[in-house]
Amino acid sequence: MEKAFEYYIDNLNEGRPFIIAGHSQGTMALIELIKNRFGDDESLRNRMVAAYLIGYTVTDADLAAANLTAAERADDTGVVVTYNTQSPTSVGGPMLMEGAHCINPPLNWKTNDTYAPKSENLGARIYNDSTGELLREVDNYCDAQINLTTGALTTTIPEGEELDIGPYSEGVYHRYDYAFWYRNLEQNVGDRIQAFSKQ
Repeated sequence: MEKAFEYYIDNLNEGRPFIIAGHSQGTMALIELIKNRFGDDESLRNRMVAAYLIGYTVTDADLAAANLTAAERADDTGVVVTYNTQSPTSVGGPMLMEGAHCINPPLNWKTNDTYAPKSENLGARIYNDSTGELLREVDNYCDAQINLTTGALTTTIPEGEELDIGPYSEGVYHRYDYAFWYRNLEQNVGDRIQAFSKQ
């Protein structure tokens, strides 16, 4: 991934602002990228609108090595947006480890445990993982609240909903880290770009 990023910066970026985004193993690779490339490169840090490093643990040590900070609101820039989604009763999965940062991206963009009702969810988009086919889009799909003890983003999905969560334990919604909050994330990308352009 680092070679691909270097090629992009050297041959395609032309000094423009950029966003990086990943999920799960992609986020693991991006964490190493920002640690290796951003810590000593102020010009890169100054051009990064945001890094959406979702579905894996981002720690203080990671951020310090990259010389970056975790997002604290909906419109800060040059920051790392990170969270791991699970049910309130879940014991967690292998992606959520001690020291994980978390922001409530779908709904209120807070880092405390302020509850955000599902009415603030602009729309979930549920896909078939195997084919990429969009199965459905649902407004006001689920709520969100940060568990300050575990660092998880917790949510309660609609009653009777049956989701394929793959090989993970009960309530680990790793596969849906983007899907549950799709429209809110989409809006947020635009909000951060707008905020960056005003600097």
